[in-house]
Amino acid sequence: MKRLNLIIGKKQIVIASLTVLLGAAVAVNFIVSSGKKDVTQPSAEVGANYGDTSFVANNVSGDAYFAQARLDKQQTRDEAAQVIASMYNGGDMTKDELTVVETNAQNLSNVIESENKIETLLKAQGFADALCYLSEGGANIIVKTDGLDAAGAAKIKSTLLSEVEVASDNITIVEVK
Repeated sequence: MKRLNLIIGKKQIVIASLTVLLGAAVAVNFIVSSGKKDVTQPSAEVGANYGDTSFVANNVSGDAYFAQARLDKQQTRDEAAQVIASMYNGGDMTKDELTVVETNAQNLSNVIESENKIETLLKAQGFADALCYLSEGGANIIVKTDGLDAAGAAKIKSTLLSEVEVASDNITIVEVK
């Protein structure tokens, strides 16, 4: 039993559990953001698909949706930041473990910065409001607009792809009126 303790120490268990917790926070963020929209078939007025981007409709009030979604997003980000901070300030970590924590913090910071930049650019292009959720290899863009046409979808997709690399079939655009 002594040998097992040398291989798997308290530090490794704490790091593994906090990494799982961080992953769970990201998954909850994705589920919560996905659960707030009523996904239906692609809109007939826009066309079936533009490239590989999926169009979905949403019947939630625009202003209320964006306010709640921003609050949920900020709470999830705060929880993830607290997990990373507690890992970093956890005490007796090796240099390799600290490097992993710093890399996770930098990745989270980069995702937040990219999401904010995409949201700002979409608002500057004339969309009343916008939210961006980036995940491993995918992106969900939610825009407030009175009618999304193929040209608007192309602007959204172009803006997203100018900031991050995402496969076209992993991009979802949701319209909130």
